[in-house]
Amino acid sequence: MIDDLPQLEPLPVIEPQPEEEREVFYPRWHCFCCQDSGLVRSMLVKLVMPNYDDNRDKWVACQNLSYNKFNQRWSGVPLHNFDTRFLPTICQKLDLKNREDWRKTVQHQVDIRALSLKLAMSGTKERTENDQREVQQRKTEVEAISHEHWMAMNDAYLGESA
Repeated sequence: MIDDLPQLEPLPVIEPQPEEEREVFYPRWHCFCCQDSGLVRSMLVKLVMPNYDDNRDKWVACQNLSYNKFNQRWSGVPLHNFDTRFLPTICQKLDLKNREDWRKTVQHQVDIRALSLKLAMSGTKERTENDQREVQQRKTEVEAISHEHWMAMNDAYLGESA
C-alpha cells in the first residue's frame, strides 16, 4: 500500500557543525577577493569600477598571487574572455579589505550573542527536545486548519460584518 513508505534519515553532504558554530559563519575559502572562484566578487569589483555590471561586463580575473585560484579554475578558457586589469596588488588589497569586513561581521555576531546571553530573562532555559517537538506539533496543527475554518473563527470573533 502507498501509505506504508519507509521513513529514512537524510544523508548530509556537509557534516553538521556544533550548535555554537552554526550561528557564526566562518568561510571555508582562502582568497577573500574571489572566494576561491577565480573571479573577483562583484561587490569588490564595484569598489574599483563603480559602473560594473556583472550581467553585461567581462568577469574580472582574480590575480591574487597568494592563492592563484584563477589559473586553477579557468586555465582552459582564453584570457580575452576576462577582464585582467586587476593587478595582483589590487586583488591583494581587495582580499585584505574583505577579510577585515568578515572579521568585523564575526565580531559583531559574537558581541550580539554575548549581549543576548547577558540580557536573557532569569529563569529562562534552553528548549529541550520535548519542547521542540511540542512547538513543531502546534505549528503543524495550526497549518492544518483550513482557510475556511480560520474565516469562520474570524467571523465568530469579530462578527459577521467584519
